Amino acid sequence: MVCINVNKSLVNMIMYSVRIKCNGIKLSGTGSALPSHTVNNFEIWPETESWVSEKLGIHERRFIHEPETLTSLCVSAANEAMIAAGISASDLDCIILATSTPDFINPSMASSVHGELNAPVNCAAFDIQGVCAGFIYALGLLSSLVKSKAGKYFLVIGADQFSSITDFSKRDCVFFGDAAAALVFEATENDSYLAVELSSAGGSGAFRTPKNTGKFEMNSKEVSSYASKTLPESVKSVCDFAEINVEDITYFFTHQPSKPVLDNLEKNLELKKGVLQRNISNRGNTAGATVPLLFHESKLEKTLKNGDIICFSGIGAGWVWGSAIMKWEC
Repeated sequence: MVCINVNKSLVNMIMYSVRIKCNGIKLSGTGSALPSHTVNNFEIWPETESWVSEKLGIHERRFIHEPETLTSLCVSAANEAMIAAGISASDLDCIILATSTPDFINPSMASSVHGELNAPVNCAAFDIQGVCAGFIYALGLLSSLVKSKAGKYFLVIGADQFSSITDFSKRDCVFFGDAAAALVFEATENDSYLAVELSSAGGSGAFRTPKNTGKFEMNSKEVSSYASKTLPESVKSVCDFAEINVEDITYFFTHQPSKPVLDNLEKNLELKKGVLQRNISNRGNTAGATVPLLFHESKLEKTLKNGDIICFSGIGAGWVWGSAIMKWEC
């Protein structure tokens, strides 16, 4: 009889993970759009102004105000990304939009953006809802589409307006900001790749938005604890899938839930300062927009060299989470 000792945490990770990898992919252009209205901590909750700055690492964020809409931000971000990529909407084969706070229940925001951009009829357009992990799940779909040779140019947008589902009479109203960001990916014939691992552990009530109130409810301690445990595990697991080491990664672009979670990730992975990128100080947690916004605002794409490795990672309510490894192609 052979006895095998199995790490239960690893078993759970494997049971709920989907792994997808495509070869030949390039990030060709980026763009972002922010609301014009900046809100500091004092304006939201004066009594916790210093605590939010020092403990959470958030000093200010942006909120959408009329006539701005999340759709209009998405269109602006998409146009900037396409200009940077040197393409027009007529070149697009697919638009994937990650959001959990759309302007309308239906139609999809992606279809609205498709119309505003005047994209061609043979360009698919759809939304994906993974809350703060939505963009990572969108990368999983992207990898599948590129692998199946479904097209050449793919516009992936992350966008959220949590100000629309925030109860400002509660202390947890300080975490979130609004934003949209877009990345254009191009299928190529080179040896670059995108490897994505997606996981879930359904049934959590730590973060949810009931239909009857339309405002989110959050157990911030549970969210922080779960994210602090799960994000490092996810990164290590996707590195195993991509057959690389954590120290091989040039930069990390991750979900920005709070300073303590980011500090823990940096410590757990033993990262040098500057490898883990941050924008939480002046953006807050922009949910589905966070990862592409962080990448765009880092302005690091011009410093990356062929063969460099970058990592995207995020966790959202549900729980759903994932990480992606991309081998860079200039």
